[in-house]
Amino acid sequence: MTTMLVAISGGHLAQLHMLAPRIVGSDHVVWMTDDTAQSRSLLEGAQVYHVPTRPPRDTLGVLRDTRIAQRAFAEHRIERVVSSGAQIALSALIPALLHRVPFSYVESATRVTDLSTTGRLVDHIPSVRRYVQYPNRVSGRWQYALSVFDGFRVERAPERPITRAVVTVGGNGDFGFRRLVESAQRALPDDARVLWQTGSTDASGLDIEAVASVPSATLSEELAAADVVIGHAGTGTALAALSAGKVPVLSPRSVELGEHVDSHQDDLARFLSDRGLAVVRPADEITLDDLREASRWQVTRRDDLEPVAI
Repeated sequence: MTTMLVAISGGHLAQLHMLAPRIVGSDHVVWMTDDTAQSRSLLEGAQVYHVPTRPPRDTLGVLRDTRIAQRAFAEHRIERVVSSGAQIALSALIPALLHRVPFSYVESATRVTDLSTTGRLVDHIPSVRRYVQYPNRVSGRWQYALSVFDGFRVERAPERPITRAVVTVGGNGDFGFRRLVESAQRALPDDARVLWQTGSTDASGLDIEAVASVPSATLSEELAAADVVIGHAGTGTALAALSAGKVPVLSPRSVELGEHVDSHQDDLARFLSDRGLAVVRPADEITLDDLREASRWQVTRRDDLEPVAI
């Protein structure tokens, strides 16, 4: 069986890459995503069909990218498609429907209380197999099978000074988050070594060495070595920090200030905070005490999670 795994870079791709080993029944896998430092690093050695990086809710772009999905269907005997979104899922859904290939949509773990725009669209297509990542979100049409947050445990860590840090507002996207970068700069010790991954944020005038994005392998190394991680409340950022054993300091973006298209980061931040998986603060109110609190904890993960069929 050939399975096509479909996700846009960022949190969506990070989630699907983490969930893929638990999705049973795949003898061969091909990927469809956009071409970014994250996707090149994360999917090194895999067969990948790249689409252009597009802004959110780009209807014409969805239709154009359908041709790339159709090429994958022409070159492989694809028998199943699994996607974690976002709109790239719709580009793969169209040929899947035409070829009568089963299509499974796993809603992003970011969506704690509601559905994404893509989720609401696929909700109207009866043949799509729909999954949420929180048991309390199960409904008549949406099932629960697995979650990227399965198995994370928080324990006390040995006390240590904050000498290294990672500040990340995501590796791609069209929305800047300068408030967080400025707040992190104020809170961090002056002598701390910091990786500043600023995405599309304008960092001009700030006394930092900002990079838009780094490869996943580089980011993983920096996260593992960091004493504290500061980031926006995106799923990819949270998962990367937790997977590196760190409880991050997270700040949700503001819709009112033009930092995102909706307020779903507030829901994810609240969920992670309630479970002790993040220290959550407003973007312009981060303090050194918040950083010290996060550094007092470490994260471990079970390695015996059961595979699932979706």
